[in-house]
Amino acid sequence: MTDGAPTNVRNHDGEVETLWTGETVRHRFVEASGLRWHAATTGDPTNPDVVVFLHGFPESWFAWHHQLAALSDRFFCVALDLKGHGQSDTRLDSDYDYAAQARELPAVLDALGIGRCHLAAHDRGAVIADHLCAVDGMADRIRRYVRMQQSGNRPHSEPRPPHDVFRSELGAQLIGDGTIPRIAYDVEPNPDGHSLVATPIDPRDIAGILADVTAPGVGESMSASFASAGFDRELDDRMNGLFAAMTMPVLFLQGALDPGQQPAEYDTVTGEVANGHLQFVDGGHFFHLEIPDTTSAAIRAFLTRVRPPARAERHVSSPG
Repeated sequence: MTDGAPTNVRNHDGEVETLWTGETVRHRFVEASGLRWHAATTGDPTNPDVVVFLHGFPESWFAWHHQLAALSDRFFCVALDLKGHGQSDTRLDSDYDYAAQARELPAVLDALGIGRCHLAAHDRGAVIADHLCAVDGMADRIRRYVRMQQSGNRPHSEPRPPHDVFRSELGAQLIGDGTIPRIAYDVEPNPDGHSLVATPIDPRDIAGILADVTAPGVGESMSASFASAGFDRELDDRMNGLFAAMTMPVLFLQGALDPGQQPAEYDTVTGEVANGHLQFVDGGHFFHLEIPDTTSAAIRAFLTRVRPPARAERHVSSPG
């Protein structure tokens, strides 16, 4: 980026970066919906088989780098920094409502040259992805949807993340200085006594995410992204239209060891969508970082089936 660029930007458009695992990613910056967006890509950009990844909280595109590497032989992979996160726009005068964020994303895909694509989303990213499926034209544009670690058709169990804290001035401070991310990734003890992590995450992955989360201005905008967060409201949204809009095959991919999302909550979730599938893996909330090989294999298997059977199914995978 040029001199005077926002202080949360450290790469430039077209830059190729080699990560600690040895894989390379290409950074992209585009203007869309009146905002600056950052993405990291792997694979052949001319490949029509595209997977778009939307990260959760407290994360950035970097949380997907294992999947970007593992799937790039088969897909063109694009991991976005959501608005207010990583190196994307952090302005606070934007609408951070999840439905509003979803309405911005088709223009982002257009700017990146992406037409039809698969979608994989985790945590808060899945809340936005749910709304994206209901945006005009997107049900036909999204080929298959891997929906990871987000509540389904039942209320979120206890413990519930403290959304009120996250969207407060204190929350912005604790996100920006890395305190909340370190608690989330089990670097520091969780005050409620629960750990979201079942298998330790590589410290280099945590360091990479912390570099994005603690960049100047990001804590405030990540906090702002919780403006409309609320498990009960989100459940109502899903049951009153968002699930019905998911006409593409959907894989509900869940970590069986997340204390806040019990497997029993998902017993009937596949019946809410036209072509639903349920799979548990032996990981915690951040299983894409805890057991990346297992996660990548599950995503690949679902996206490469000739035709997912038009019926619900449930099975459990163990770490490989």
